[in-house]
Amino acid sequence: MPPFALRQAQGALVRQGWVTTYEYVGEDAWVDYARVDLRKGRSKLKLEWDQESGGSVAGPRAVLDELRVLDPWTDMQIKHGPH
Repeated sequence: MPPFALRQAQGALVRQGWVTTYEYVGEDAWVDYARVDLRKGRSKLKLEWDQESGGSVAGPRAVLDELRVLDPWTDMQIKHGPH
């Protein structure tokens, strides 16, 4: 998940009622590293990206399965493979 895709996912999730509870703001934010934590009710998500891992989304499986906003990224991962 490149940083622009993470930002797009964050925006889409916020529009779906998720609230940003943490965003990494260090000097290298959105350049070398990015992390955003979101919450909706009792559910929590962590979107994280760095150049080595290529990015990840962590949260309860039931919540992740419902998040259509992440489909383009999932498709990209399948088509292009891990970086």
